[in-house]
Amino acid sequence: MVSRTSSPRHIVSESSTIRRVFPAQVEALVLVVALGVCTGIWGWMRRWMSDDGLIVLRTVRNLLAGHGPVFNAGERVEANTSTLWQYLIYGVSLLSDARLEIIALWLALGLSVAAVAVSTWATARLNWGSYVLPVGALVYIALPPARDFFTSGLEWGLSIFWIAVAWLLLVRWSGVTTNTVTYVLAFWAGLSWLVRPELALYGGFIGILLLAACRSWKRAGLILLAALPVPAGYEIFRMGYYGLLVPHTAVAKSASDAMWGQGWKYVSDLTSPYNLWLVLAFVVAGGLLAVWRRPGHFALRSRTMVIVLMLACGIIHVVYVMRVGGDFMHGRMLLLPLFAMLQPVWVLPVRHVIEAIIPIAVAVWATIVSINGYHWYYNNDPTTLDIVDERAFWLRITHHSAEDPMLVATDFLKADRMSGYQEALDEAFRQPTGMLMPILKNPDPEEFGWITVPRMVRESAPAYTHQMDTIPITVYYTNMGMTSMNAPLNVRVLDPIGLSTPIAARGPRIEGERIGHDKYLPEYWQLADSASDVHRLPFFASPEKVPAARDALFTPDFVDLYATYRAPLTPQRFIANMKWALKNGRTLEISHDLDDYAGQPVQTGETIVWPIRWGDDSHPQTFLTWPM
Repeated sequence: MVSRTSSPRHIVSESSTIRRVFPAQVEALVLVVALGVCTGIWGWMRRWMSDDGLIVLRTVRNLLAGHGPVFNAGERVEANTSTLWQYLIYGVSLLSDARLEIIALWLALGLSVAAVAVSTWATARLNWGSYVLPVGALVYIALPPARDFFTSGLEWGLSIFWIAVAWLLLVRWSGVTTNTVTYVLAFWAGLSWLVRPELALYGGFIGILLLAACRSWKRAGLILLAALPVPAGYEIFRMGYYGLLVPHTAVAKSASDAMWGQGWKYVSDLTSPYNLWLVLAFVVAGGLLAVWRRPGHFALRSRTMVIVLMLACGIIHVVYVMRVGGDFMHGRMLLLPLFAMLQPVWVLPVRHVIEAIIPIAVAVWATIVSINGYHWYYNNDPTTLDIVDERAFWLRITHHSAEDPMLVATDFLKADRMSGYQEALDEAFRQPTGMLMPILKNPDPEEFGWITVPRMVRESAPAYTHQMDTIPITVYYTNMGMTSMNAPLNVRVLDPIGLSTPIAARGPRIEGERIGHDKYLPEYWQLADSASDVHRLPFFASPEKVPAARDALFTPDFVDLYATYRAPLTPQRFIANMKWALKNGRTLEISHDLDDYAGQPVQTGETIVWPIRWGDDSHPQTFLTWPM
């Protein structure tokens, strides 16, 4: 019998490979730690909490109180874009007594650090046997908006972590033939829809690649079985519970509309201040050099293919952001596609001295950007701009500094427009109040305050509106994060731009307004959708229009809409909501012109009745749960 032993040449080859790879792995591990530590330090230096981050925490508070995943107890409205982010905070809060704001801060920062570390290790795996230096990593970390959204209370840390892990799994999948990594990658791809809806683009392309590369129908079935149950199950829940196919925020922002001109302006707003196009040209050159130095074959299950996939997803994502007009926050919506496109060049191999030129050039650029920051916004009034540095905006509005940022909800009470808010809430619980309204006390200088609007009296209202006196105290304000997190859960907090208000979300867009803030529900509609007394309203709110607006709330379109999120959630309502989500839920638009509803039949059903009863709500800090 011939013994099958390795030849001396083969043994020498394996030994030399180990000698090359092991030191490179150690160097990559050192780089992982170094970049992770830098991310943590720089993220902490720019730590903060945004008003939008507080919106997420209001939903978590309702979950903890037993009201369900809602923004206001009694109204099934999904006011958050990221499903997993709110449940992640909720899960940690069950194990910790820390404030929700602090939990959100550390979760976001921790996931951001993990994302940078995972990306570094994953891209280094593409270059085993070569020492690597950070390139794409420096580009991303140096950008002020990237550092800002390492925290902020929003899901950006979770989002870049999902992209980083997807990239690691793709790199691993391209280099092995085992099935385990395939199914793990399929499951991870399925979660994309629940991290952020637009990340379904990445998850979908990953799923298509996995199915195209598999060699049997059985394996294809197992891939689908791993990927689909979680997102499909939640989508069924969303349709039945909320009556929608997408998060309510997508309805409010009319994400299906095209605004190419504003979208290009948004891209330029990120690229121009930092000369980002120039440094990206260097990065692309470095990537091409790395590919040329190590050519590879092109196949479905290859490293070349996963690089192409990540780049293609990032480019399509940028095009989508441009199409919807971008965002009102500087750089925010472009961070995820930029992070994705930088993954293949996150670190680059350095085999010769000349190849170190690009990492050094990028490091010089990153140093300059880190030192200079984005001073342009600090020299202009951010309230007059349609794209703002959100962190700088809130530092200014709340009278905080970079050294003393706002981290918890009470820090926002320093804002001028929250002046007298808590006192007005106390007054609202002492007197029968239907609504709190912000007012401008003195236009020069601007001085804001809050007033209470008396509650309706049955004897003075039409019979069919009597049921509206069950609606709790209502607050309407654009920045609903700071108002909602500084109010008890037995106060209903809505916004006129529609994030938590279905009748505002389905209203007309206002031409020329900021992206994400281009809808507005007029004051008389706000007052109509509350328990305010129409005979005792402030003059500036067009009180003469409130009765007609309240009548409109009882016309068929409004009644059907209210039923989807306020009617008791029975099995019949769940099924009806699923049908509505596929039909009117996609297309219903509401006019703010009262003449459009004049003469329509009024329905006197129970859809306006508040579906839950609070217990003793005499104290504004009484948090109560659903009645048994």
